[in-house]
Amino acid sequence: MLYWLGWLISKIFYGVLWAPRVTGKEHIPDGPFLLCPTHRSWFDPPLMGSRLTRPIAYMAKKELFAYPIAGWVLRNVHALPVRRGGVDRAAIGYVLDKLKQNTPVLVFPEGTRSRTGKMLPARPGVGFLAYRAQVPIVPAYIDGTAHLKRILFRWGRLNIRFGAPITPEEIAAHPDSKDGYRDISWLVLRRICDLGDDPERLWAEAQEGS
Repeated sequence: MLYWLGWLISKIFYGVLWAPRVTGKEHIPDGPFLLCPTHRSWFDPPLMGSRLTRPIAYMAKKELFAYPIAGWVLRNVHALPVRRGGVDRAAIGYVLDKLKQNTPVLVFPEGTRSRTGKMLPARPGVGFLAYRAQVPIVPAYIDGTAHLKRILFRWGRLNIRFGAPITPEEIAAHPDSKDGYRDISWLVLRRICDLGDDPERLWAEAQEGS
């Protein structure tokens, strides 16, 4: 109930203030999948959730769950605690459980929010998670959330682009190793960059930071 209340508020909030332009929704699978978007603002998770018509789980840093009220709210909107830095196997378990329940999970391949607006390198944990999950991965590019204050009531300046899913077969073609996980992570990031206005610039930014 709390999730859908937040979903409705977000749907109205973003719709009235920015009227996001969404393309590629036909790429959203019916079953479980990993949604992997860019991350430029705290607004990104609720924005992405409000564009879908089914519940989605999120990953949030574990420290937020230590606060009683915040922790209660996060758990009731399908947020999953994750320890930042390295591979959090407990978080992997949470994600796999959600996927088994047919719930999509949002994961940021860059691992954290980019404060410069530039693409960050892919984190290997995403590849590890993708290999274990063996579900489609939907890349997504969000354009505009880094400058929401500047585009207030300027409709059409906030864009969300969903790309064709990376299939479980493409994921399974990589070896079950650190190198394989890293290559999967970079494959996801490459597909995200391809959704941007200047794919080669975005790809170069990601590689510069690696």
